[in-house]
Amino acid sequence: SERDGGTAAVPSPQYIVETRRLDKRYGATRALDQVSIGVRPGEVHCLLGENGAGKSTLGKVLVGLVRPDDGEILVRGQPVEFRDIDDARRHGIGMVFQELSLANDLTVLENICLGREAGRMPFRLLRHRQECGSCADLLREMQLDIPLDMPVGNLNSADKQLVEIAKALYRAPDLLVLDEPTSMLGAEEKTKLFRVVRRLKDAGRTFIFITHHMDEVLEFGDRVSIMRDGAHIDTFDLDGTLDADALVERLSGRRRSGRSQAAATRVDAEADCVLRIRDRGAGDGRSMALQLCRGEVVGLYGIPGCGRELVARAIVGLEHSPAIVLELGDLPYRPRTPADAARSGVAYLPAGRSDNGIFATLSITENLMLKQLERLRRAGLVSGGREKREAMELLGRIGVKYGSPEDGILTLSGGNQQKVLVGRVLSYAHRIVVLEEPTAGIDVGAKDEIHELIRHKARTEGLAVLLVSSEIRETLSLCDRIYTFFEGGVVDEYRAPADDFYDRILADILGERRQHA
Repeated sequence: SERDGGTAAVPSPQYIVETRRLDKRYGATRALDQVSIGVRPGEVHCLLGENGAGKSTLGKVLVGLVRPDDGEILVRGQPVEFRDIDDARRHGIGMVFQELSLANDLTVLENICLGREAGRMPFRLLRHRQECGSCADLLREMQLDIPLDMPVGNLNSADKQLVEIAKALYRAPDLLVLDEPTSMLGAEEKTKLFRVVRRLKDAGRTFIFITHHMDEVLEFGDRVSIMRDGAHIDTFDLDGTLDADALVERLSGRRRSGRSQAAATRVDAEADCVLRIRDRGAGDGRSMALQLCRGEVVGLYGIPGCGRELVARAIVGLEHSPAIVLELGDLPYRPRTPADAARSGVAYLPAGRSDNGIFATLSITENLMLKQLERLRRAGLVSGGREKREAMELLGRIGVKYGSPEDGILTLSGGNQQKVLVGRVLSYAHRIVVLEEPTAGIDVGAKDEIHELIRHKARTEGLAVLLVSSEIRETLSLCDRIYTFFEGGVVDEYRAPADDFYDRILADILGERRQHA
């Protein structure tokens, strides 16, 4: 291993970008603590650390969104001070943010070119044609089959993420910071992204890759820097001698507990069926017949657009397809809205923090306890003391790192915001909960904590959980039953799934196995 940076005063041209003793505080919180890291040209440099470790803050400093309180940045050995993101771009540094920055009302083309649009006549038409050609070439290179004139708001979460990446690549940066770029991508989309990044790396581009996915780091990275509590702990080469467990141990100082507890608590899925899902038949051989039982975690797995999202949205009242037939208990069930579904005991956490209910102007407690106000009300008033006590207890159970429960929700890191949202939906769910990408952007330790919270609610309170996740490992480890999807139909059902099913499940969702009748 190595420590980058140090106290040397001599510029280091072997680094495309280097930080020296960077400090950044937010009130009493020290987001960056004397961080010195060097990134070599033409490498994929991974940043690992738990939520709140300072990874995203470091990325934002490198692209001019955050000004450090102390320390310096060097680009190709020369000290620089970025005034804003455009200044960083002029130095060849770009970033793909964890939270999407797309305009839903604009087209794919308009989003990719935003800020670099064609100028005035007489050359506007020529530049517009050049933009269309360049964007089409870029999407073709990414193997992304999306019309340039399609409004971004019509895309699913995975395609939006890929358009966000295309938007950054369009500016042809020398160094691109990728902050959790695969959090909303399925296996096929991740393969596309990695293929593009490898080609660009071979052409001389450099990447900083912020992620919580150990398998991606081991497969994709050249070097990794570990951060903890705002400090840079170590940097070492990824030379093929480490596995995921060894990397987690270096990251956290503890061994993972593995899947033993999950395997030991599998339930009898036939005990009490609370939801049945079927279709009326499409006439082309595709079919759908699913069930969800008390105390069970059921996963719907497939690539985006395979039909799993349609099922989830129908259950929570966001989709009203006449082809999907739902029965809640023994009665027909057709919710008109998510509020209608909630009155039937069905809770919902959609994917993406920007779309799933973060109230930026409210405190941590207010965001967490929003759905509990009716229960806490006495004689028309809510006890602030009781609300705070219950909030602190729940924050402790879900492992949120915070200063005060009265702090604004945006004082938390992105991963801790996600924990608050998961805690909120689980705290009021009492019959069924539908979770879309519940651990996106969550570090490995926090992910285990969220999984245990989900299992505890299912086993002790009989909550039925429907999971829609892009992570096959998460789906395998957390679920009692998995349904695989391809082109609108269920391919197969896996009970008590194990790692042995990994290859079969991948074959299902890529259309390599025929659907069962």
